[in-house]
Amino acid sequence: MSNTKFPQYSPDYISRIMSLRKPQIRSLEILDDIASNIKLVNRSNNLIDSLSEIKDKYPTCTDFEKKFISLTFALATGVGKTRLMGAFISYLYTQHDIKNFFVVAPSSTIYEKLKKDFGDPSHSKYVFKGLGCFVNPPNIIADEDYRNRNLSLFESDINIFVFNIDKFNKENANMKKVNEYLGQSFYDELSNLNDLVLIMDESHHYRAEKGALALNDLKPILGLELTATPLVKKGAKQVPFKNVVYEYPLSKAIEDGYTRTPFAVTRSDINFYNFGDEQIDKLMLLDGITCHENVKNKLEVYASNNKKPTVKPFMLVVCKDTEHATLTENFIKSDEFRNGEYKNKTITVHSKMRGSESEQNMKHLLEVEDVNNPIEIVIHVNMLKEGWDVNNLFTIVPLRTATSKILREQMIGRGLRLPYGERTGDKEIDAVMLTAHDKFNEILLEAQKGDSIFKAGNVIKAEEIEQENIIYTQLALDTSKGDGLERAFQHTNIERTDQNRAVFSKANNSIKEEVNKLVYETNCLSELLDGLGRESIVSIVENKINEDIDLGTTYYDNEDIFSDWIIKETEDTYQAVVSKFIPIPKIKITDDGVEEYCFVDFDIDLKDFKHVPIENDILIQSLENMSDSERVKGTMIDFEGYAPKNVILEELRKKPEIDYEKNPKLLIKLITQVIDSYQTSYGDNGMHNIVMMNRKDIGNKIYTQMMQHFYCENGFLVEEVVDVSNINLKQAHTYSEQKNLYESYTDSIRSILFTGITKGIFDCAKFDSKPELILARVLERDKFVKNWLRPAKKEFNITYNHGKQYEPDFVVETDTRVYLVEVKGEDKLNDSDVIAKKKRAIKYCEVVSNWGRANGFKKWEYLFIPSMQIQESSSFEQLSKQFIEEE
Repeated sequence: MSNTKFPQYSPDYISRIMSLRKPQIRSLEILDDIASNIKLVNRSNNLIDSLSEIKDKYPTCTDFEKKFISLTFALATGVGKTRLMGAFISYLYTQHDIKNFFVVAPSSTIYEKLKKDFGDPSHSKYVFKGLGCFVNPPNIIADEDYRNRNLSLFESDINIFVFNIDKFNKENANMKKVNEYLGQSFYDELSNLNDLVLIMDESHHYRAEKGALALNDLKPILGLELTATPLVKKGAKQVPFKNVVYEYPLSKAIEDGYTRTPFAVTRSDINFYNFGDEQIDKLMLLDGITCHENVKNKLEVYASNNKKPTVKPFMLVVCKDTEHATLTENFIKSDEFRNGEYKNKTITVHSKMRGSESEQNMKHLLEVEDVNNPIEIVIHVNMLKEGWDVNNLFTIVPLRTATSKILREQMIGRGLRLPYGERTGDKEIDAVMLTAHDKFNEILLEAQKGDSIFKAGNVIKAEEIEQENIIYTQLALDTSKGDGLERAFQHTNIERTDQNRAVFSKANNSIKEEVNKLVYETNCLSELLDGLGRESIVSIVENKINEDIDLGTTYYDNEDIFSDWIIKETEDTYQAVVSKFIPIPKIKITDDGVEEYCFVDFDIDLKDFKHVPIENDILIQSLENMSDSERVKGTMIDFEGYAPKNVILEELRKKPEIDYEKNPKLLIKLITQVIDSYQTSYGDNGMHNIVMMNRKDIGNKIYTQMMQHFYCENGFLVEEVVDVSNINLKQAHTYSEQKNLYESYTDSIRSILFTGITKGIFDCAKFDSKPELILARVLERDKFVKNWLRPAKKEFNITYNHGKQYEPDFVVETDTRVYLVEVKGEDKLNDSDVIAKKKRAIKYCEVVSNWGRANGFKKWEYLFIPSMQIQESSSFEQLSKQFIEEE
């Protein structure tokens, strides 16, 4: 039955409105395919015929396993099963006029969650957000709602019944008792509905006899099952579901980037058979907390640098029983474990806990994502299962627990959700760490299998994890303390005593700190000019000096002299800050224009083209006796009359990104290279045969390589400067080692924080490559350079290639120019992504230069410097002349 009120609500329309992911879209398409070919609103459907019809299209569905049509969609944890349920309901309502849905939850936790997801429009995860067909939200019937009203009195056009399985799978359940409003039980009322669709969340819980019987008695017209583990336990075995129409495993979700990536943490060259249980436990816990502290630092830095909310990670410790959990908790809370740092940051939860301790721990557990919650370690014994959806579990330590593949996936599934809704690009933040240790070889074997959630490369050696620190950049102001003291004595003509030096030093440091703080807290360079900011800083500096009794006495004895100097030093420091920053113009695109697809010139890689001519055998088959057949050797089909280049060109022209009118030379070149290679190997006839028999595959292989050299441009952008940021963004860095800018190093450059910077805006920086470090040294020494900056991620609002953010390597200011600088390895100079960034950066420099000319700002120019051209002996002035890029 079709609902003509909402003809536009096709699977594609619903997918776009609800922003469904690929596996959700595919699930909805499958439901549409099945529902459109089977009369849903018909209880008399012949199940055998329906099964045969569905099995033909979806061979994994061999039995409905219910007394009604029931289909399983096996989707990995974290992909979005609840949102898919909302899409299913929207589709069946708008396209098949189904108005009654019964959603089954396996536990009270999931039950409470589903009520909010389906029934609270203000909830952040409300599944029907944006769907015009639900201007009036569906009526949610849960708890004891049915006891007070007849179903016909529910006002909404669509009813969603949400119930925990325990509400109706027992004989004496209230739902099965006669209700005075209904004249029969609510359960019977439901079973008489002629359009009831049953949606089973975590459906592996309903395979036991009582659960299955209760569901059958509801007599739905259709059952939709969702689970991440389509297996049912029968004795000691795990038996797969027989009614799966679509499976999207965890390994695929990880590969497609819908979850974080699991990493196995182990120790190399250790024979764990020589360890006792307690020794292994302690080692795994210590290695686990190292991972936890590492990602905690990374998350803090990511949030700070990207203006994102802070995510507080926690570590989950899985124990075999309650006694084991108690021993583990005692160790973690002892001074032996990180000097007792986690005494008040650890809770234990298990089924035997009682009273106020249990209530308090459960409260902490449910609020574990709250940044104000002190808990960083959760110890548990078989309590945390489905429905406990958290986004901040980053480290899992399974101590002496069963670690079958299924249990491992269930454990890791709790830590796969993305806290920011998408991957960040930072390996540690996009990961969940599982300490493997004695189970490492088992996981390594598993990693070789195609369906494994681990990959052979996703192994981290615990002994190689470096403890990292966090630092926040400070403005590089007057780093020579001696010069600052000398100026102070010259200005004041005060006696040069140790006590006076200490006062000047304390005051100077405090002034820098407070000016810095005021500028960044107000995000404005004008606050000091009205005098209020200056007076505030002077008062704070005086208070800090007076905190030290000896310094306070020295200050009091010469208060007028010191006070006058503090005012002057505050003004001077402020002026130094103003001149230190490089103003960054912000642009706005006022007309998106037309997107143009562009390809970088390249030569085809022939290793993908391994086709050979096909000699077509002739099959002679008896129609009376199917076993009587004969194969006669044939010759290659003669395709001499066809133009092979045109054949491949037609295949390529079907691709949406390829415009022949704009790329004729490249297309002809690539096609010719492929065809010539076949002709050289197999002659004219062989080449024709290969092309005609494999035209689609050849076209797809050329297309795949072209897309590796593809970028997108906006054809007619109108850009304008709308603001100027006069304050450069502070940055947070993690590092394992500090080095002076000019020191040599042996470790990975990415883990080193380089200090001693004076011409840079900030006093320290990190680099991605040695050429970048060498350029920083050049900038520090070159008199041509006034200031330089390693910009923060959000410093510029330059986008390219469908909204990718462009982050320049350096910004360099001279007396007359500001340069946007990109350092690239010679092997990357012709990459499509690099070229797309270059074009946008050049355009940015052009726009802000035109604006700057009218508004008193410096001209901007773009430098694209090949890495090998940067030497210790280079001068920036010469590099700027040699590598300037213009349209």
